[in-house]
This record gives sequence, structure tokens and C-alpha cells, in this order.
Amino acid sequence: MVTLARESRGMTMGELATKVGVTSSLISKIEQSNREMSEERAKSIASALDYPVDVLTWREPVYGFGSSSFYHRKQQSLPQKTLKQIQAFVNFHRIRAKRLSSALDLDFALTIPSMLVEDYGTPEEIARAVRAAWRIPIGPIQNLTEWIEAAGGIVVTKEFSSAKINAISVWPPGENPFFALNTLLPACNLRFSLAHELGHLVMHDVPEPGQEEEADRFAAEFLMPSRDIKSQLRGMNLTIAARLKPVWRTSMGALIRRARDLEVITDRQHTSLRVQLSQKGWTKDEPVQIPHEKPTLVQEIIRVHHVDHSYSSSDLADMVGLYTPEWLDLYEPRGLRAV
Repeated sequence: MVTLARESRGMTMGELATKVGVTSSLISKIEQSNREMSEERAKSIASALDYPVDVLTWREPVYGFGSSSFYHRKQQSLPQKTLKQIQAFVNFHRIRAKRLSSALDLDFALTIPSMLVEDYGTPEEIARAVRAAWRIPIGPIQNLTEWIEAAGGIVVTKEFSSAKINAISVWPPGENPFFALNTLLPACNLRFSLAHELGHLVMHDVPEPGQEEEADRFAAEFLMPSRDIKSQLRGMNLTIAARLKPVWRTSMGALIRRARDLEVITDRQHTSLRVQLSQKGWTKDEPVQIPHEKPTLVQEIIRVHHVDHSYSSSDLADMVGLYTPEWLDLYEPRGLRAV
């Protein structure tokens, strides 16, 4: 937990050691459990990291990149310091969500199933099966986050320090599925990333070759079912893609790729349209913006604690290992605090 707390603040061992007034070697030994922390040392480390000292004694497991239950969409060029800070953010937020929800008797209308490709044939068949199990109406999904939360998924959003990582999902044993989305990306891209991560949790118990392509195929069919969208993709050009974008709430690039995958356009036409997108500068900043989806489950849990259980903001801050000002900043921004 010392390591996690340090990385969540973006500190190196040397920077923490300087703030505490000890050597980097001592911090390293503490983090590797080779040196016991005295009560005073723990207080000084917690103070340097701006966390209550109790956080350093938590026993919740920490999950990292590359573990069988932790999938992420990232590029290998990301610095280790950035990855570690994002990893710490995800772990702290899932632990806090677990602590907030464990005191409540939560009942969800839906569940996220486990369906292996070898059993169901293709990622597309699985996407159709999940839509059917959730009774999602024919056509576009207006708010994917609402469906994920109805199945017990905890969704949090944050502006990461890099746009190279889109979304992260983790589903530890005995916990709710957890999704973290990077708000540096456009809303349409995040919806596809969220569906991609859902595909991982549904289809992949352990990492395997080809899983990223399978998750993309799941996401494409889940958000743009072939039987519903194929006729609308005929004659695909940039004008049609721009018109369909607010309807299906996916990017123009995804719609163009969907037209190719469903053999409505040829590979050559697909390449030509991608070149046109690039020439207009639309590969990174498309026209026709759609609003970001706003998760509500965590806010509803907080509301229940306030209204039904009479917890104060400081009580909840203590529950999740934060000082009250940071709790208010992260979880109860002005205008959203329960009275």
C-alpha cells in the first residue's frame, strides 16, 4: 500500500524519501516488506503522501497491468511512471468503490455473463447473445454506461495524463466489474472502448493471442448490430458517416470500418475514405460531437449513504481512506453534494 499510495501521487522513491527525510534505500526496504515501519515512520510517510495513516495498513489485493483480470488498451510507448500512476488510480478507485458498496445490499437487474468464443463460435455471436440476455432494444444503444451499471459494473471517468490509454477494466474475484475511462478521448471513442472492455470481461478468462481483435469485433457488433445497421451503410461516404455518427454514437472511422467489415464497401473504398478523413484532419478530431456519458452508480451509492444511513462526507472520507477535502473534490464536486 505504500507503493500504491506513492505511485498514485506520481512520486518516485527518491522524492518520497526526501519528503520524509530518510534514504531511498529505507523506502525501498519498506515497500518490499524488508523493514518494519514504526508508528511514527508510518505517520510521516502517510503525511508526505497526504493520506490518512490507516491506508497504509489496508489488506486489499492490488492488480497490475498484465494480470489475467486486468485488461488495458495502451501503446507500448507510455512511460512506466505514467502507467504506474494510472494503475494506482484504478486500484484505489476500485478499492474505494468496494468499501462504499460493501455496506449496502446492492441488487442489479442484469449480470455480465462469461461466454467463451470456442463455445459460441464468434465474438459477434456472443455480442448478439449478450444484447439478447440484457433485452437491449433493436438499433443503437443510447447510453452504454447505463447498461453496464445495470449489470453491476462500476464505471469511473478521469482525464489521464496521456491519451494513449483509452480504457481499463478489471474484475477481481468477489468484486464488481470495474471500468476506468480516459476523458481525454472523444465520447464516441470511449463508448467503443467501453464495449471493447466489456468484451474482454465476457470472453476472456485469461490473456490469449487475438484477444484484442476479438474484443473489437464484439464491440462493433454490440454497438452496431449487422442486421440493424448494414442497410444504412450503403453508399458510404464522409457525409453518410457524419449523419450516422449521432445516431449510432460511434465515430465516423468506426462506421467506415464497419461498412468494410460487413462488405458494404471494398477494402479499396475503405482505404480511400480513411485517406479523406486524414486529409481533413478528422482522424483525431472528427466533426459532429456527441456528449460524454456520465456514470451515476457511485453517486447513487454515496446518496444512499447520506440520505438513508446519515453518513457525513467526513464519515465517507474515512471509509475510503481520504481526507475530507480530497473526498469532496473527487466524489462530491460542488452542485452534487447531498443535503
